[in-house]
Amino acid sequence: MTRRTDTMKFAAGLSREKDPDAALETLLRQVRTGLRKKPADLAFLFISSLYPIQWERFLDRVQTELGTPLLIGCTGGGILGRNQELEFTPAMSLAAAHLPGIKCHPFTVSPDELEEERGPGFWIEKLGCPPAREPVGILLPDPYSCDIVTLLSALGSVYPKMPVVGGLASSAQPRTRPTIFLNRRTVPEGAIGLLLSGDIQLKTIVSQGCRPVGRSYIVTRAEENAILELAGMPATEALRQMFDTLSPADRGLAEQALLLGVVMNERQESFQQGDFLIRNLIGMDPETGAILIGDRIESGQTVQFQVRDADSARADLAALLKAQEEAFRQKPPAGALLFSCMGRGQDLYGEPHHDVRAIRSAVGPIPIAGFFCNGEIGPVGGRTFVHGFTASLGLFGRKNSPA
Repeated sequence: MTRRTDTMKFAAGLSREKDPDAALETLLRQVRTGLRKKPADLAFLFISSLYPIQWERFLDRVQTELGTPLLIGCTGGGILGRNQELEFTPAMSLAAAHLPGIKCHPFTVSPDELEEERGPGFWIEKLGCPPAREPVGILLPDPYSCDIVTLLSALGSVYPKMPVVGGLASSAQPRTRPTIFLNRRTVPEGAIGLLLSGDIQLKTIVSQGCRPVGRSYIVTRAEENAILELAGMPATEALRQMFDTLSPADRGLAEQALLLGVVMNERQESFQQGDFLIRNLIGMDPETGAILIGDRIESGQTVQFQVRDADSARADLAALLKAQEEAFRQKPPAGALLFSCMGRGQDLYGEPHHDVRAIRSAVGPIPIAGFFCNGEIGPVGGRTFVHGFTASLGLFGRKNSPA
């Protein structure tokens, strides 16, 4: 039996050395130092797709030399770790955790398993974790072969209160397919994931980086992903009226990228930045007056148009971190994983390292690892979604005692 005095411990390393073996040696040294001789029960490894990796040999070395029974990770178009976000260059990030009293439930999901309707019993047996254990989850899907919406729906039906973070694997090269791996082997398609159960808590912060403009509207007629009417008028007419009310600066942002926010808590009397699930506008039909969005929408829901820029993204992340300031002070997290969109970073902010440094400034110098994703996974309004242009942060600690 694990003694209660045996504390949870995370450690993280980051390297940008061009030789993959040299980079791994640096990571292993940094992580061993951070763990302070505690054994690693779990490790996350994120690797730039720019490295020429011989996967079987490389993964075997990681698991053998780190001595961890569980290794999970993927490639990324950019790599996050410590206090840096490394884009357009070879880099690796490794996080390892000593997790006494916590059970790990790794799994793979194939495309075939998502094609058929499967009940809760299938998923409980496959994942090996009854809902009563109140697990937390991490997901790393392949973007080309995994029906992530179906997978999130299946997990949500079995574990409705489970917080999940993660990201779709990515690549820095257009013609290079991302790689996901579990332990010593790569997984050719589908998704890999991990549930953690026991005395563990996963706090999540999902920064969508948008702010609302104009007024809110009730969807008065909708079909599938088409909004036909807003507040009783054709949706395109509501959009035109809203556009006319914008300042010149906001009009310029809306011309570049206009999005739609769906209110997650209809009981609120007013809605502010952070109260919405952000979805892309993917088209309009001038004949019917419909607006098409990248998700299903239903009549009766409340929506508001949104814009995104660097200032909005900074303010959104800062506000979300500020709201958790007292919680961080009372119970500092032991470690973190950050899954950020490839459209953030320098392309958004015009400067490197913004998100990871903002997080460490608010939370403290915690071990952190992650990557730039093809889509980010995290909860909004108590449900888990796949997002775009988002930073999804998972902070790990003890559920019943300080981290």
